[in-house]
Amino acid sequence: MGLKEWLIPQDKIFFDLLEKQALTALEGANKLMDMLQNPVNLEMKVKELKDIEHQGDKLIKDIFVELNKTFITPIDREDIVLLASRFDDILDSIYASANRIFLYQVQPTKAMIELTDVIIRSAKELNTAMIHLRTMKNIDILEKCRLEVNRLENAADDILNKTLAELFKGTDAVDIMKHKEIIDFLELASDKCEDVANVIGDILVRHR
Repeated sequence: MGLKEWLIPQDKIFFDLLEKQALTALEGANKLMDMLQNPVNLEMKVKELKDIEHQGDKLIKDIFVELNKTFITPIDREDIVLLASRFDDILDSIYASANRIFLYQVQPTKAMIELTDVIIRSAKELNTAMIHLRTMKNIDILEKCRLEVNRLENAADDILNKTLAELFKGTDAVDIMKHKEIIDFLELASDKCEDVANVIGDILVRHR
């Protein structure tokens, strides 16, 4: 890399990678929904989801490599790290829930599908946000996406609370533990979507 490329913010590199992360998170959420709605060949579907998670791992490594090579970044270095890490967390939580459904041989429930739908809708909002974050020309759209992800996370909390209340009415302790762990990972994925939205909100505050 020449001196000029080293000094000028490498917008395309970082935003391209972050947009790919957002797409990969959405791909993972869609794969999980397919697994829940069509619970056949689960071992193969979990493997496919693991491959998607590996793609996410590679993207975050690529981002860190570029950070180490770039002197000036288009947005704060800390924000890039946070966005990359939280997108990776989304995928990790999605895979963790899918893997436990397979390992524990748990039948998908309405709550699992509802939470996954929240994750998918949140991931779609984040994909839209990442496209517009590149130019910062559509602040209203970015703010709308951020607020919608926050709203969706609140909806996920409501689903979690209702599900836990019903779950603990049961008498099979092992079954309760299995379902609770899966539900917790799904809700965590929603939390991480909100974390991404909050980082975007912080960036907007500093660039207004």
